[in-house]
Amino acid sequence: MPLDLIFHGAAGTVTGSCMELRTSGRRLLIDCGLFQGSRSLEALNHEELPFDAGALDAVILIHTHLDHSGRLPLLTREGYAGPIWCTPPTRQLLKPLLDDAAQIQAQDAARRNDRPDRAGFPRFEPLYDREDVRHVVERTRGLGYRKWAEIVPGVEIRFHDPRHILGSASLELCAEGKRLFFSGDIGQAAGDPGMLADAAGPFDHIVCEATYGDRDRVVPTPEARREELAGIVERALRRGGNLLIPAFALERTQILLEDLVALFNTGRLEPVPVVIDSPLADRITRAYRRCASPGAPRLFDHPNVRFTTGMAQSQALYRIPGAVILAGSGMCTGGRIRHHLVRNLPRAESTVLFVGYQARGTLGTVLKSGAQTVRISGSDIRVCAEIATIDAYSAHADHAALLRFLGARGAVRGRCSSITARSLRLSASPPTPPCSPACRIPLSPGSASTSASSPEGRHSARANRARMPRRCWLPMTGAIATPPSRARSRNGCVPCRAMPRAATRSPQQNRRSRRAERA
Repeated sequence: MPLDLIFHGAAGTVTGSCMELRTSGRRLLIDCGLFQGSRSLEALNHEELPFDAGALDAVILIHTHLDHSGRLPLLTREGYAGPIWCTPPTRQLLKPLLDDAAQIQAQDAARRNDRPDRAGFPRFEPLYDREDVRHVVERTRGLGYRKWAEIVPGVEIRFHDPRHILGSASLELCAEGKRLFFSGDIGQAAGDPGMLADAAGPFDHIVCEATYGDRDRVVPTPEARREELAGIVERALRRGGNLLIPAFALERTQILLEDLVALFNTGRLEPVPVVIDSPLADRITRAYRRCASPGAPRLFDHPNVRFTTGMAQSQALYRIPGAVILAGSGMCTGGRIRHHLVRNLPRAESTVLFVGYQARGTLGTVLKSGAQTVRISGSDIRVCAEIATIDAYSAHADHAALLRFLGARGAVRGRCSSITARSLRLSASPPTPPCSPACRIPLSPGSASTSASSPEGRHSARANRARMPRRCWLPMTGAIATPPSRARSRNGCVPCRAMPRAATRSPQQNRRSRRAERA
């Protein structure tokens, strides 16, 4: 029986990783992530799930970044009651991350509902709450690297380490006599000799990320990266203001702490106050300590490093000059960094340092583009602070490393009988929900061609194919799977206004109705 692979996210955009694999009456879900970035992208999170959550037999989580895990509580709320397979470190990290996401959604919903311009609109509701998160954590099942497990009859999986973040995994899956490989997010260390020897092929199909698949980057050594960071810290403190670093609580904050502590310990930098203004980063760092090997050096401990524990301590930082402040979120879309930006952006002596990718439409992208004024929480803020960037902290492999990684997997011997894709067209207008991105790939046996796919690439398939060998890509040339009666634009996409929509019921009301029917 052929396998049917359907992409419910990360097809046409970099976020919202979610893949459904159907085989012999079994349904598996690989990831269930949030769409992150602009309001148009975030609106996709409030669309109805494009599959029946209660009909799923198992869920596999590749790692804990919210664009891979952020909709798992919604999945359990919609009726999923099976196991969620992941690595043991991912189990440690999942609860604090999802608890924080639930809290941010509740705060964001309350803030939106209180806005005068939303008077008369249906009340905005968060996707889930902490009780839903608890149900997710209860369903997690840990599986170590390179250990096989039969998660449903006839389907075996094992995890491999892609060197992306703590607990991240590549997935090897065997079903229906076929061997599949899902890369997950791949770190730059994917080109290391030990990494290349892991999970050798041949495989029938490979699904590979390609966030930086269209470019080669100069990857500095840790020493060169720390020297660049030291230079920016020195310049920022000479200006007499604070250095703000928007950083994600998971992995990026820990790497920055490790580098700053190393610079202090070696004498390259005079120790200065370093404040991590993020309760989530505090909990994540504690999880890192628990996962560390016995006797390992304490990479995050230094007398000048402290974590805030409450809003009062966070607000007290407004009066402290000459400090390095790390706060979330990394793209400035939420979290405490926004409060610090409101107070520091108008000050010429302040510096804002970006150390990660900024998605289109986010506040981080606007600041990096050189905007003179930005809007934060309804207020226009002048930008007088210096804006700096370090590109040395990326956790994704570039074009050359991806080629080495894919080449070491061996020949790809399967073929796809056909491909159909639903178009992704985003609309900022609240009454018109954007079309849900999905890509369906029936996987057929055969050896006539080699292929792989990259649903998570943030650049178009056409641009990536120009740089990647043909065998690394599925031929994305299928017909658009939409009824012929719907109007098409010149590029083949179905306009959102041609899509049917419920005029009187919100997505939240639809979800409540379905839950009532199941009850």
